[in-house]
Amino acid sequence: MAKIIFYFHASENTEALINQAKALSSKPPFDQLQYSLMVPRDNDILAVPNDCDFLAGIDLVMELVAPHGHPIQPLLGDIKEALAPVLALADSTQSYVLSAYHRTFQESGAKPIRYHYLMYRRDDYSRSDYLDYYTHHHYQFGVTTPLADYYQNYISPDTTQALARLFGLQAIEADNISELRFDDLEKYLFSDVIREVGPAAAEDEEKFVNRPISRSFSMDVLLDNRQYG
Repeated sequence: MAKIIFYFHASENTEALINQAKALSSKPPFDQLQYSLMVPRDNDILAVPNDCDFLAGIDLVMELVAPHGHPIQPLLGDIKEALAPVLALADSTQSYVLSAYHRTFQESGAKPIRYHYLMYRRDDYSRSDYLDYYTHHHYQFGVTTPLADYYQNYISPDTTQALARLFGLQAIEADNISELRFDDLEKYLFSDVIREVGPAAAEDEEKFVNRPISRSFSMDVLLDNRQYG
């Protein structure tokens, strides 16, 4: 599914930014899309590194996902117009946008906590080589992760750059975002299986991921209008 993610940094008033975004959930064209809002968690144990400028600047995360088989491109003009009150409250120099293909690997319903891992490829990997290794080998670690739903967001660089120009924001330059969703983060972190899967996944990432510049963090879900089957 086509997906757009915004990482907003408030220019002054974070609460006003969040309230403006919440007010869009039932308005067109957002009522035609899967629309969710998240805020970074305080004292986030999954934030890596926990002191980087990118993470410190995130006040609100917005995700727009088109239904299966429906393009999001024809809605961009309406999205930009409807987002005007939100964009007016955001610091464009520290707010980011990306376009991605959203793929579900395992899903069990709505979850109150989400995790994003913005991943960058090593310099000796082309984008196609990187995605080939990820989609045919490394994905298995996400599938075997216990107590979490698992998704991948494969970023389109060209479309992301076009969206950044359209919305007047910064473009995310990562290659993909690995996404997990949880009911209970503590149960996930202290499960027996994750103690085995985590180190093995990290070791495998060393083969193709530029880990020093990759970023991860978790969020609390404020709003999710999707009807889960």
